[in-house]
Amino acid sequence: MSECFSHMYDEDVPVLIVGGSVVGLSLALFLALQSIPALLVERHTTTSIHARAGTFNARTMELFRQAGVESIIFQQETPSEHLGEMGLRVESLVGKVLDTTEAPAHRSTGSIDPFASPTRAAMIGQHKLEPLLQQRARELGSDLRFGTELVQFEQQVGGINALIRERATGQEYRIHAHYLVAADGNSSAVRHQSGIGSYGYGTLGQWVSILFQANLSEALQGRKVTLCFVNNVTVDGILGQSGEARDRWALFANLKPRSSERLDAPSEVYCLDLVRAAIGVPDQPVKIVSTLLWEIASRVAERYQQEHVFLVGDAAHVMTTMGAFGANTGIADAHNLAWKLALVLKKKAHEHLLTSYAQERQPAADLAVGVSTGLYAYRLPHHEQREAIMRSAEAMLMRVRKSFDTPQPTAFSVIYGYRYHSAAVAYEYDDDPLFENEPSGCPGTRAPHVWLSHNGTLMSILDLYGGNFVLLTGSAGQRWCEMFAQAAGKLGLSVDLYTIGTDQPYSDSAGSFQASYGISDSGAVLVRPDGFIAWHAPNAATRPGGSDDLFPVFSRLLGYPPSL
Repeated sequence: MSECFSHMYDEDVPVLIVGGSVVGLSLALFLALQSIPALLVERHTTTSIHARAGTFNARTMELFRQAGVESIIFQQETPSEHLGEMGLRVESLVGKVLDTTEAPAHRSTGSIDPFASPTRAAMIGQHKLEPLLQQRARELGSDLRFGTELVQFEQQVGGINALIRERATGQEYRIHAHYLVAADGNSSAVRHQSGIGSYGYGTLGQWVSILFQANLSEALQGRKVTLCFVNNVTVDGILGQSGEARDRWALFANLKPRSSERLDAPSEVYCLDLVRAAIGVPDQPVKIVSTLLWEIASRVAERYQQEHVFLVGDAAHVMTTMGAFGANTGIADAHNLAWKLALVLKKKAHEHLLTSYAQERQPAADLAVGVSTGLYAYRLPHHEQREAIMRSAEAMLMRVRKSFDTPQPTAFSVIYGYRYHSAAVAYEYDDDPLFENEPSGCPGTRAPHVWLSHNGTLMSILDLYGGNFVLLTGSAGQRWCEMFAQAAGKLGLSVDLYTIGTDQPYSDSAGSFQASYGISDSGAVLVRPDGFIAWHAPNAATRPGGSDDLFPVFSRLLGYPPSL
């Protein structure tokens, strides 16, 4: 390939993103917010026509809130009045109910918890979300090329050489990129070429997504059903409405071995049998609109970085549909990586900062994959490998629990509570579990949501995060502001400084800030651009080494060696 690059490049870009699904588009958007115009290539000509992911949790919506797309996503989501029963496990749509224990949690998915977050989960299909991200990323300067594929790439000193091709014309372009990010899915060609293996249970089964049209009014008999888990001898899967049209549905089904059928190419007859078994009406008129085959698996990449190549989303971790953690975890990958790439590319941080991406996001994937795999075994009681799958889930979770004495993770843990131990965090104890089940305000955790009043308007403290590092102090913490401003000045870095108190421009009349962040009036907290706590000092007496010079602390968080 080196011969292809013996002359000038056609283009030189800071970041080349391979894959234009929801995670790749999110990365392009988050980089654009940091003034890094990425080049994204996607082999398909359009965004997805399949819903695939359908619930984007409140943490993901906090990230989209920073990106300025929260309101438009809520405008495009499935209206609440169209939602019906969710989370029931049934024999079939018209059959008996097998389990109702998960239904309350599903019903509350779209509700806001004002104590946990300023926003809520969005009930929107991936096919409706992706065009919104695409439009916003382009508005901010991202170069998104659909119908274009990566032909080959190689690592060189100082970056990546890549060859891309327009599929319609065959026109090829030589690209030099400082970094390449693989968002090219479960079968990532970039991951394979980079020689990166994986750990975990592996393949759990072959699944098919079936979009179909059917008038189910007689079968429903006045009921409204948005999503249910189906278990019977013919089909195990998830059945739900797809979009606002009452006759448009989707079935995500586990393909079981069947004589004369290929699992990698199921016939329309087989798909019709699966749909009718899920409905519970053998002669139900059904029109298949589209099918999409995919592997359901439980695995995490052994490495997230290979020199100038990074993995995000399904290229880095694959989990089951259970829990709806997959796309959300991938979007969090993109958000974590974007600000680090931006600072390094702007020469505001040392390139060693990038090693913290894998240190932080791999354990977060262990957590999500472990919980999702356990849910898969629970929801597919007929699976012949159920016990082995459960053992694999428990082993994955022990990577983040670290001790059998640690409580099991909850939904909060996966959505908000993953905890970072890396060089980009001044964490306190090596043996702490890598998640929390309630907000602690400790370094390495998501900065808790607190309501503030500013200029007579109620706002979330989370709305202060997303651009620069942010220093928060109590009303007697002015000295911290001076010290961090001085350290940031030496590093050529911008830091936003805020004093929170009852008599301050950002007022905390409820007194929640200090309690939530674990500081006193004279304490301080440093929050990273991704909204995670990098460092904190409970009070003025906890200055590092009693010194007023915070340059060593700040420079270490940015990846600089101690000798700087």
